[in-house]
Amino acid sequence: MESHPALPVKERMQMSSDPSQTSARLPEQPGSHPALSAPVTRWLRIALAAWLFACLAALVHATLHWRMVNDPSQISYICFLIDHGMAPYRTIIEMNMPGIYFTNWTVTHLLGSSDLAWRAFDLSLSAVALGAMIVIARTYDWLGGLFAGALFVLFHGRDGAGQQGQRDLIISVLFLVAYACIFEALRRNKPSLFFLFGLCAATAGTIKPPALVFAALLLGVVCLHLRHERKPFARPVLLSAAGMLLPLATTAVLLARLGSLAAFWHTVRTMLPYYATLGRESVHSLLASSVTSSISTLFALGLLVAVLQRNGWNWERKLLLLGVAFGYASYLAQGKGFTYHRYPIVAFLLIWVGVECATALRGSVLPRALAYTTLLYGAVVAPMYVARASRVVWDEAFNQALQHDLVALGGSSLSGSVQCISMAADCDTTLLRLHLVQATGLMYDYFLFGSDSYQVIRESRQRFRAQFQQNPPRVVVLGRYLYPEKTDDYSKLQRWPEFARYLNAHYTLYDDRHFAPAECGFRGFRVYVLRSSKPPAPAAFASDAAMRAQSTGF
Repeated sequence: MESHPALPVKERMQMSSDPSQTSARLPEQPGSHPALSAPVTRWLRIALAAWLFACLAALVHATLHWRMVNDPSQISYICFLIDHGMAPYRTIIEMNMPGIYFTNWTVTHLLGSSDLAWRAFDLSLSAVALGAMIVIARTYDWLGGLFAGALFVLFHGRDGAGQQGQRDLIISVLFLVAYACIFEALRRNKPSLFFLFGLCAATAGTIKPPALVFAALLLGVVCLHLRHERKPFARPVLLSAAGMLLPLATTAVLLARLGSLAAFWHTVRTMLPYYATLGRESVHSLLASSVTSSISTLFALGLLVAVLQRNGWNWERKLLLLGVAFGYASYLAQGKGFTYHRYPIVAFLLIWVGVECATALRGSVLPRALAYTTLLYGAVVAPMYVARASRVVWDEAFNQALQHDLVALGGSSLSGSVQCISMAADCDTTLLRLHLVQATGLMYDYFLFGSDSYQVIRESRQRFRAQFQQNPPRVVVLGRYLYPEKTDDYSKLQRWPEFARYLNAHYTLYDDRHFAPAECGFRGFRVYVLRSSKPPAPAAFASDAAMRAQSTGF
């Protein structure tokens, strides 16, 4: 590497510690020696990049057949109901933020409603995340960004089909793009990129509001940095504010056109706080499940690389650590420990490790050797992620059994006359695949079977009762357990005796299915049929269903 003896030591160290200020190759630190010869290093980098791309290709090949399941399918069903005349928050009893509705709706109307369309959307998110990480790391070493981005995509793949296009994944990708915009705006003196930063950050906030707090914090840090550098910050702030205003104003206008603005605000004040209390884990349990052992090892190696460099962290690297802090704050605030809630943590941990390794690749022997060790460890982990992704299978037994029953009971003729009363997404997924509209707007049964000491429970029951009695469904599908208690029976009905008596008086048990437990708990459903509809007998499980009906009193 070229030396610069004419530069003072202090200036050489500043150049080494702040590669964002120059795109030129950085000088060696005094007394450093190459850990590997240039040809060996070059071929090692090429081999590592080729290996990561091969793993990414293997992941795509192994997962292209994945179906849309779990939460994204449930949210897409809400979009389906909106397309068929229901209004979010006003007639749909649900507490997710409007940004995720508009995201799923846009994907469906641009790419289609097929499983392949959703897989394409998830892979597009992965590609954007990879590209944003390469941009973030480019002034240090593009290999660090490729390393971090590839591992993040592969880590996401290892979680299985149920985590495709999840809300926190979208938020992670949006903030990675926001970071890339901030860095490039200041590196290349292009303030216009702050508009895109604001657009991405506020869009994330329409999916989960805490993202807006983080966006404001990021903008504040940027202003402090510009002030420290004695650079004007009024234009970046105005452009960021304009970018943030666009998705927020668009959301408000769309809700107003649907007649849901007041209902949305009521949901934010009532249903959302109640949902936040459900299923909360202890802080110790959350911290233990926040990252896997492989991510913990990569973080430990990256931290050791950072300490050994002894050249201080520039503001960009500090800002990446702020992203890690946001990930943990979001994870702990949500408190449920769901798999996809950790994506912001993993994304920012990996890009921080990637940047630290990229910086060390131009440093002295020991940090450089440890950086290559970290990269090689990631290369070993990568195919393990691919192997797990290829093995993880989403259990479709629930969907297949319910689809069989609904087809036998009338299929398409049930549209507008079938009702899911469940928390898990399996029932809504089945209705979406059969293109069946629900009789009411209820999406989650914990708004019915919680304690009636909560006003939100009483209100939800009243709204559901009015919709149910106005349009009594011919078929009711009752999920087996109650979130977050995961009870192994249907005792939740005892929490609303009035509805239990109504169901018993007007409906006949048609089928009762139990399945192997999954991540969400015990799985199963009962199908009830309105007595006057005279349904055909089930093809299977008839005698078992009858015996279970007698034993439970339903």
